[in-house]
Amino acid sequence: MDNIDIKILNALQRNSRASTTSISSDLKISNVATQQRIQKLEKTGVIKGYTAILDHELVGFKTMAYIGVFLEKAKEYSSVLEDLRNIPEVREAHFTTGNYSIFAKILAKDNKHLMNILSTKLQSIKGIARTETFISLEEGIGNRELPLDVD
Repeated sequence: MDNIDIKILNALQRNSRASTTSISSDLKISNVATQQRIQKLEKTGVIKGYTAILDHELVGFKTMAYIGVFLEKAKEYSSVLEDLRNIPEVREAHFTTGNYSIFAKILAKDNKHLMNILSTKLQSIKGIARTETFISLEEGIGNRELPLDVD
């Protein structure tokens, strides 16, 4: 990757719907060159995809929680992670150091829905010893990308 690729990535992070024409114009390179670079970044996996960022509260998911997961045995991580992937409300899951084996982010419609997710879905997964739940009161900083430096 060179500085032009980094500038393209920064532009797409700011607005993934930005047109090739507008990015090309800002960078003072041709549309073809910009499109070829974007395709290369997609093909190599640097760009994993494009998505719409929703306001979860406006679509009915008002409760965000973080769940610390204690595993019965560390070797059960892969199978527990696979089960977590099958729960759509689990938005992220990280294998961590410290107190928890896995730290997960969950979106729920409300506290009752969260309680249902915990009791019927999460805590029934084989390999989970116990969980600790932290309900987010407010998302102070959310869903932002890391701008890449240009030399």
